[in-house]
Amino acid sequence: MKVIAIGHKNPDTDSVVSAIVLSEFLKYRGIDSIPARAGELSYETIQILNECKLHTPVLVEDVRPKAIDIASKDVKYVFKGMPVKDAGDIITNSNIRSVPVVDEGFKVLGLFSVESFSKMYLRDFISVRIKLEEVPLKNIVRVVNCELLYGDLEKPISGHVYVGAMSLKTIQERFSFKDSIVIVGDREDVILNAIKSKASLIIITGGLKPSEHVLMEAMKLGVPIVVSPYDTYTTAKLVDLSRPVELFLSPAEVVSEVMPVHDVINLMSTKLVRSVIVADRYGRLLGIITKSDLIKDYRKRVALVDHNEISQAIDGVEESRIVAVVDHHRISGDIKTREAILFRIEPLGSTSTILWKVLREHGVELNDSLLKAILYAVLSDTLLLKSPTTAEDDFTCVNDISAKLRIKLSDALEFTRSAMSSSEPKEINEILRHDMKVYDEEGYKFAISQVFTVNPEYYLSLKDELLRKAYSILKDEGIKLFALIITDYIGNLSHAIIVGDTNAFEEAFGVKVVNGYTVLEGITSRKLQILPRILKVISIRKQGFHNV
Repeated sequence: MKVIAIGHKNPDTDSVVSAIVLSEFLKYRGIDSIPARAGELSYETIQILNECKLHTPVLVEDVRPKAIDIASKDVKYVFKGMPVKDAGDIITNSNIRSVPVVDEGFKVLGLFSVESFSKMYLRDFISVRIKLEEVPLKNIVRVVNCELLYGDLEKPISGHVYVGAMSLKTIQERFSFKDSIVIVGDREDVILNAIKSKASLIIITGGLKPSEHVLMEAMKLGVPIVVSPYDTYTTAKLVDLSRPVELFLSPAEVVSEVMPVHDVINLMSTKLVRSVIVADRYGRLLGIITKSDLIKDYRKRVALVDHNEISQAIDGVEESRIVAVVDHHRISGDIKTREAILFRIEPLGSTSTILWKVLREHGVELNDSLLKAILYAVLSDTLLLKSPTTAEDDFTCVNDISAKLRIKLSDALEFTRSAMSSSEPKEINEILRHDMKVYDEEGYKFAISQVFTVNPEYYLSLKDELLRKAYSILKDEGIKLFALIITDYIGNLSHAIIVGDTNAFEEAFGVKVVNGYTVLEGITSRKLQILPRILKVISIRKQGFHNV
């Protein structure tokens, strides 16, 4: 199973580039990996990927294991109309208990199993008389290994099965062979009687062929006639097994390919079934899940970059197997693993810088496209190296790569600034959710959205609308505090639009929030300057509560 290297929801350039670079590093370590993204890309990121000639990572929105993820794909199955003997042979030879039955379009019709066959066969045994209904002659010829003397192989054969073992006189007195399947040895009188009675089919046993006269009579009256190489008992038994497999079906538990595995487990335990069929939305067979499949470690393997909090991670991450975390934010403590993993957290301005360091430590050489992407990602995440989170390693990374690629740092800064400007959100909902991160600190749930801009006046003109929508998000998502930070990274300040617990924000920054608005001078970093202060206020409040 491939490792999915992926950043947080609302991916920015740093998280996307980090996913691509970490995926390359994992491949270098012999781990099959693919880069992914947990949401739509910004114009900034698209421009940078295009400039670096890199493919857009695949969109993955949920890593909960689905039915299709654990289903056995190499499924034994049989088509509708096939002799039940074929299905029985598959079960016996493959040492399995059941096989799906499908139509010509692979739509699942039901399940043929040891139990369903036994139930039907026992019912027939009790009723004594074997009866065929619409069994293609070709089924009988193939299963009984007959030689066709006369008849249409596609013709459906119906009727009770009789063995012509009595004298002709007794047969004439007690039975009528009309519309019946007659199994008989080389008794010409009985065979001619069956022909004249318009039998559905005559099967001559022991490999004995009738005379030309008998064959001509059968052809004249349109009665199919075949020769079995077996004795009468064996022939009768095989004729019974020529019936279409769908007569022996039991209903199948069919689940959608996207059904979560935990729902599959609940279904199997509730209905006490040994297996379920996995099908697509058209009901076509994709795989089968048995109890043995549920014992395997079916969790998807995930490597997280640029975050380490469940609330910011792709949906279903708690049901995945996390194999690596590379980040430059605080350690949340809600990511837990069963085994040791690659866990690299450093207080740098960009996750891409951390990965650049990791690659150098391991002597991994990247191609120019990936190096250029790292360069732009670091510049973007450090606000063109002006963010207070920018560390010496960030400067070293930028200078090293620009020198190696012979790119003027001024040109790289200008390209990144232009890309960042083009990516500024314009619509109300997009502004609020563009880079929204939700935190849950011991039950206190809050959110911080941040927009970087060179034109803060545009956003301030939308303040009333932004406040109304922010209140709606606060109410709908159970958030106690919502802060939209509009950061003017050229002017080195942020405008804050606050709803909810404004007191916490005022305590954190020593400012007054008036009509949901305030200015934060010299504050541009959510990670380094905003989040820690809010967390400190929450902590102090809880300590005060416990001390009461």
